Amino acid sequence: MTVYVFYADQSRKRRADGVNAAVATGPTEGVARATAEGLIGEPGAFAEYLAVTVSESTPPFIVQGTPPVGALGQTTWPTLTRGGDPLRGS
Repeated sequence: MTVYVFYADQSRKRRADGVNAAVATGPTEGVARATAEGLIGEPGAFAEYLAVTVSESTPPFIVQGTPPVGALGQTTWPTLTRGGDPLRGS
């Protein structure tokens, strides 16, 4: 499966809750985007976000803001947002 990064590439696309970048895998960009949107329980939330395919030629990058937040039930990432709540789609 392909790894995609979705991010708000213009200030007008930035979200008040700070969720301005997401990483998800999928057989297509659309499936990966829907997976990312599912984490926050908002279908279409990242519709205008730029998608970048991650490959061995993708330059390294930083996502400002900490920590990364993952869905409940996984153990790789913290599961609470900066407000102390789980992701709505978890």
